[in-house]
Amino acid sequence: MKAYLNRFAQQLLAILVSAPATVTTVGKSLRILPDQTDNQTDASQDYRFPSTMNFVGGSGSPTAVLVIQGSVDGVTWFDVAPGTNRTAPGVYQEIIDVPAAPLMPWIRAKLQLGGTTPPTVDAIVEIISTGAFQLSPT
Repeated sequence: MKAYLNRFAQQLLAILVSAPATVTTVGKSLRILPDQTDNQTDASQDYRFPSTMNFVGGSGSPTAVLVIQGSVDGVTWFDVAPGTNRTAPGVYQEIIDVPAAPLMPWIRAKLQLGGTTPPTVDAIVEIISTGAFQLSPT
């Protein structure tokens, strides 16, 4: 069993209840900077993405899914780890995993909404790791 350090948790996406999203929304783009002082190689460092999503309303087959995206340059983005596609109102907690996909140097979280009238969603996505790391906007 691997131990994930929540003391290094950082938020990738924060859509607050006071300002929920009704359109597809992306979080801030951040570069992962592994910490070399923990004696853990970058290749063995593991990341997970705890998330909470509150899905309300919508019509015409409303959907909401949280997706982790990666980029090699911070400009062109690829979906590397989708969460579960939600189709009904509710509060959902999930740990999004990147089991076989490469985690690229740049990361961000995306809330993707669908339906004739998309749902109203508030959500939080964090990143945790088996080792120390920092996130940088540059």
